[in-house]
Amino acid sequence: MNLRAVLFAGMFGSAVPLPLAKAQVVGELLPPRLDGGMDIHHINTGEGSAAWFILPDGTTMLVDCGHGYDIKRPAKYMAPRLPDASRLPAEWIVRYMEKFRPAGDGALDYLVISHFHSDHIGGVPDLARLIPIRKILDRGWPDYGKPSAFTGELADKYKAALKDQIERHKTIVERFKPGVTDQIVLRNEPAKYAGFEIRQLAANGEVWTGQGIQARSRFPTTEEPNENACSTAFRLRYGAFDYYTGGDLPGVLTGEISLKTPLSAGRTPTKEWRDMESPVAWVTGPVDVMMLNHHGGSDTTNAFFLSVLQPRVMLAQIWATPQISPAVLQRLLSENIYPGPRDIFTTNGMWDGRKEHLIDTYGVDAALRHVAGLEKLTATQGHLIVRVAPGGNAYQMIVLDDSQESFRIKSVHGPYESR
Repeated sequence: MNLRAVLFAGMFGSAVPLPLAKAQVVGELLPPRLDGGMDIHHINTGEGSAAWFILPDGTTMLVDCGHGYDIKRPAKYMAPRLPDASRLPAEWIVRYMEKFRPAGDGALDYLVISHFHSDHIGGVPDLARLIPIRKILDRGWPDYGKPSAFTGELADKYKAALKDQIERHKTIVERFKPGVTDQIVLRNEPAKYAGFEIRQLAANGEVWTGQGIQARSRFPTTEEPNENACSTAFRLRYGAFDYYTGGDLPGVLTGEISLKTPLSAGRTPTKEWRDMESPVAWVTGPVDVMMLNHHGGSDTTNAFFLSVLQPRVMLAQIWATPQISPAVLQRLLSENIYPGPRDIFTTNGMWDGRKEHLIDTYGVDAALRHVAGLEKLTATQGHLIVRVAPGGNAYQMIVLDDSQESFRIKSVHGPYESR
């Protein structure tokens, strides 16, 4: 049996054992990752995005820390806080990381901010109060001005948190640079994992060209973009394994507000340059696992983007009724866009009241068809873990219970062979 087959078999509990290898069993606790393996934990608090990476050498990285405290919606339009409302989202996230973190001093090596909306950064002030962070990357440092100024109450809290980290922990803060591979690197044993790379693809409307570290702006100088279009995006590569995440990047110019509402009375068609997904797709290429842009919202996941990335596994950290939207779900499932099997996972499913809000938005028949489609997804509730084998040749999906801090396994999917 070749090395790839041994890693694949040992990672997933076959008869061929490896040191520290252990099968993931439903109902049991999540076993430790293998030495040289990589885990990507999509932590569900019900209030936005938080993806925690344990990289092959034990380097840790958190992408976003959502807390939608300033988002006002009708009752039950948003998912409930999990596991309950007794703690803030950042407190739950820190407790989760403490449970699974590698040996070390407990500091977070990297915090990467996708963009400045509260469901992505609202928890950062609380996070910064709780743990030291070695390096923070966002799209606005140091002046938080062009191409879109970051001001207001949330900005003040966020900037104060950065200032506190710098003063107490000598934290390094940098502006996220599209095109480079040297801002996020393995801190412990980089030479041991030469097949690992994080390529930064986009930020502030600038997109890597695919040549060297050059990036080119999509934004016209005469207009100010919205915050979502400024999102950061990167591709993580570990051997044959590729993972994509891009914050709330838009890609559909006329997303649906409601199937009952004519476009002229709903969302105004967007300027062509606001399609950020298509240029990002060109330089991303096929991936194994893809985080849906904008939680699978109606302004994202265009057909060209999907046809290029062709993910085997798709993930969505959802917190609001319209996520994933009906049109996006149809594209995700369409083998006319790209052939082959695909598995779709969401952190939240049909919480109490969500179906009624969908009916109010789309009408009874369309809403019930959409609910039926959502309920047929591969898994629809829990912390979502991508567990990658040493070397990156294989991976699996593990869903953990999010209703309490037992962290017991609800389901296991795969193994999948990396491309």
